[in-house]
Amino acid sequence: MSFSRTGNQFFVWEKKGLLWVSTWNGSSYVRQATPVLDIQEEVGDWNDFGLHSICFDPNYETNGLIYLFYQVDLHYLLYYGTPQYSSTANLYRHATISRVTRYHLQSSGGNLTTDYNSRQVLLGESLTTGVPVTYESHAGGTLLFGRDGTLLLATGDGGHHEGVDVGNRSDTFFQESLDYGMMRANENVGAMRSQMVNSMCGKILRLDPATGNGVASNPFYDSANPRSPQSRVWTLGLRNPYRMVLQDSTGSTIASDGNPGTLLIADVGWYKIEDFHIVDKAGLNCGWPVYEGLEPTISYNGTNVPNLDEPGQPTFESLCVQPTSFIDDSNPALRRFTHSRPALDYSHGPNAITRVPAFNGTTPITRIIGTTGAPAGTSFYGYCAIGGVYYTGNQFPANYKNTYFLTDHSMGWIKNLELHEEGDHKIHEVRDFAPYSFETGIVDMKMNPRDGSIYYVQILGTISRISYGGNQPPVATATSNVTYGPSPLNVQFTGSNSVDPEGLPLTYLWNFGDGTTSTVANPTHVFSNTAVQKFTVSLTVTDNQGQQSIPKVIIISVNNTPPAVQITNPAPGTLYTMSQPTSYTVQANVTDMDLSGLTYEWQVKLQHNNHTHPEPILTGSSPVITISPVGCSPNETYSYLLSVKVTDNGGLTATHSITLYPDCNSASSLVTHVTATRQLSAVQVSWINPELLFDEILVAAKEGTGFTDLPNGTSYTAVASFTGNGSPIEGGKVVYRGTGTSVTVTNLNPLVQYYFRVYTRVGNTWNGGVEVSAIPNLSPTAPGQIVQTIQPNQPFSYTVAAFTDPESQTLAYSAINLPAWLTFNETTRVLSGTATAANTYVFTIVATDPGSLTASTTVTINTGVCTMFTLKTGNWNDPTVWSCNRIPNSTDAVQLNHIVSIPNQFTASASKVTFSGGIKLLVGTNAKLKLSQ
Repeated sequence: MSFSRTGNQFFVWEKKGLLWVSTWNGSSYVRQATPVLDIQEEVGDWNDFGLHSICFDPNYETNGLIYLFYQVDLHYLLYYGTPQYSSTANLYRHATISRVTRYHLQSSGGNLTTDYNSRQVLLGESLTTGVPVTYESHAGGTLLFGRDGTLLLATGDGGHHEGVDVGNRSDTFFQESLDYGMMRANENVGAMRSQMVNSMCGKILRLDPATGNGVASNPFYDSANPRSPQSRVWTLGLRNPYRMVLQDSTGSTIASDGNPGTLLIADVGWYKIEDFHIVDKAGLNCGWPVYEGLEPTISYNGTNVPNLDEPGQPTFESLCVQPTSFIDDSNPALRRFTHSRPALDYSHGPNAITRVPAFNGTTPITRIIGTTGAPAGTSFYGYCAIGGVYYTGNQFPANYKNTYFLTDHSMGWIKNLELHEEGDHKIHEVRDFAPYSFETGIVDMKMNPRDGSIYYVQILGTISRISYGGNQPPVATATSNVTYGPSPLNVQFTGSNSVDPEGLPLTYLWNFGDGTTSTVANPTHVFSNTAVQKFTVSLTVTDNQGQQSIPKVIIISVNNTPPAVQITNPAPGTLYTMSQPTSYTVQANVTDMDLSGLTYEWQVKLQHNNHTHPEPILTGSSPVITISPVGCSPNETYSYLLSVKVTDNGGLTATHSITLYPDCNSASSLVTHVTATRQLSAVQVSWINPELLFDEILVAAKEGTGFTDLPNGTSYTAVASFTGNGSPIEGGKVVYRGTGTSVTVTNLNPLVQYYFRVYTRVGNTWNGGVEVSAIPNLSPTAPGQIVQTIQPNQPFSYTVAAFTDPESQTLAYSAINLPAWLTFNETTRVLSGTATAANTYVFTIVATDPGSLTASTTVTINTGVCTMFTLKTGNWNDPTVWSCNRIPNSTDAVQLNHIVSIPNQFTASASKVTFSGGIKLLVGTNAKLKLSQ
């Protein structure tokens, strides 16, 4: 939902692609009968996907521009405008992209409508230019304007939400995404995309709202490629930043300043932690998935996945380290190499731990709120952080103004955070606002600028308002002794259980749906008709200050009986397979007086721990549903709730639901995505654990040949060193036992093939395991030191000799401490440039192999004067050797500085000095030394 600048227009969008508007008439909001915008054909409305966010141009009142962020239905993406396209077809549960579009809204016939010809796609104009979506969740969700007029978009990592996803997961859509060109091969690293500058996943993107290009003041902007991901990135390292807001009165009004304002971001967490980030500058790295909350993520650390976009292909873990202070790097482009820790994180239950970052000297530590040096407050827990409102209104008490409201989708509480710089943290106090279970399922919160109230949307489709103080509206409660029966039907209604929050007296207005009303609290009414007839009865109560309740509705049906329904397919107790998605043609047994007028509403809800992910409602008696293979994780609980609601032509309903659980026996016990990373005299073996519950992983290592047998029993000793006392197994050794996801096997012989098999034990049974092999890595070899003499202001070019690699691997070259006037081509190894001053420059050329082993050589470039200096100690007339790291030319002005200590009553004079090459240094006039052949 969103409000216009004055609050007189109240916009609500539906996930399926509809936008509605309600207009304030002086006493209430009146909804327009027709939608403002309808893009249902284009929007992919499945699982967590759909129309996620809208925002209005800062000049909306004059230009009418609106911006939308959503996931595209793959059928529309592939076939729109071709003969294969059908407006009623869709391709859900496939790879797709997220898109940002802009439309112009206009007034037509007294209604607000959309000029569909004004449509402009700012991001995701084709298959290959959107934000990749490779699974069923984690697309992000907020689009908003910065104070400087730039457009900011929060995107998710696009990976699998359960277990570790570092690419190639068979239960994701990664292969489709690669085949369609939605993501590059280098991006096939699952959640690690959040750490890649040249990927739009897991980021805050900053766009020019006119074109969708990146903004020139972005930290990684490339003027030659303004639409590239790196040109658009503002912040990286996020998992699923579903909701964010801009802190009021922050930032610049000039886009070139690179300061759109401070973003307050709630990042939905993984297994243990939920994050709240304060992003106040460019290039910050929020850490995911290397970090979850304030500390390293155990299951992702150790995967050693290389970032193929970076020189030398270093691991993602090595590129983002913990900070040593709260001072960020002055260079925005370098901030990504340091973890920008969240301003606050809180734990999953049941143990409530809420922390803020701190330092002990240069060591990063954490403090629990309510303790010394931490914000005031009491720890809390939750499972799904949802960013709320930065409150600037006046309807709440003054101590709430300019504070932030945060909620949790699963636990239903609302917290209030007072933000400011205090000591070494950015939060002064965390206050309770609404208790646990106040309202679960909140997905959006906004402040209404018209009245200062906070409005929130609940996932099942209700909108509620929170107001502070004053006269609150009463709550109507209506019941009846019967709801159906033969005509004439005498019904006793009860409305006296309605309440007013302040205890004010109430008046009652019953509307019986047949043109008659009553003002009695508990009236009796007779309904008559010769056929089946539905009567919609409503009760509205009003207090003595004029506040009205929301009408409470009861359906009365005469000459009718309610239907009965029971789901028959899938049958109760059905377990869905974990090996692949499962489709069911759902069916139900229904009985009713008249079956011809029945309507059906089917819905699937994924139940994850203590919250749900509802799918769109399906109609018809036997639609097809698809169940994804999720569940069986040791740390998570998953099931699907399938429900049906049947309504007859007299308005009576019946419902039935069943719960589908995963068949964990159908899930493979094999580990997946096993990789062997070559290191110096070592190999790191990494894997993803199976989805089902298991007891342990065992890794065996062997030289020369692979394994054919299974482990037997559990009496094995594991030692990661191959020369250690690990238990023997089939000519090899046991090098790992546990439940982790990697082991580094050390003390291996170079240039020898080793085989590693990863077994899983469930109960007393070992499976056959998954095997990989690798040869331990050897470091490259560098050529000798390079010394070059050049003259200032003369073009210089030099090709560095190729390094050698024992395994003939491709090497990546880089230069460290390269002088500003010099460039190094990492492909051709050519140094080139023009020095403008006399100096001696020393820098390093590094070669890195695919296993991250390196070799280096030193390069010395002398320009102009050759200066030699010695501070003589000891016996003053001992021989002395000078050097300027090169052989001087005969045209050089050589400066020889030699300081000696001469005893009293002695004199000294410079004598001949012999240089390599036979050059002589002779005494000249005025004690100057000149070169002579």
